[in-house]
Amino acid sequence: MKGIRFYLEYATKTEKNKATRKKVGKHTGNCIAVEFKQPYHSLGEVCFWAYCGVFEYENSPCAGTATTQGYLRENCKHISEQQAKEIHPNLFNYLEQ
Repeated sequence: MKGIRFYLEYATKTEKNKATRKKVGKHTGNCIAVEFKQPYHSLGEVCFWAYCGVFEYENSPCAGTATTQGYLRENCKHISEQQAKEIHPNLFNYLEQ
């Protein structure tokens, strides 16, 4: 999908640091789709429009939201679109609506 980057969410920073792009490790089972074309600032943070899982279980239903650059850096790893499709199919069902 053009203009969107995909990130895999981790419950802890330790789990995120253990993971690599090929061996994603123990993750939440949800991905975040981030639109980078129009960042904005809120309370001193760089924010982006995003789409992600609503609940804390694998492949949860999705909704539109916002995320910060700091959250992505601390809790997520950039992954390919193909990996995101395999891990979180509900995200792509939401994006295709």
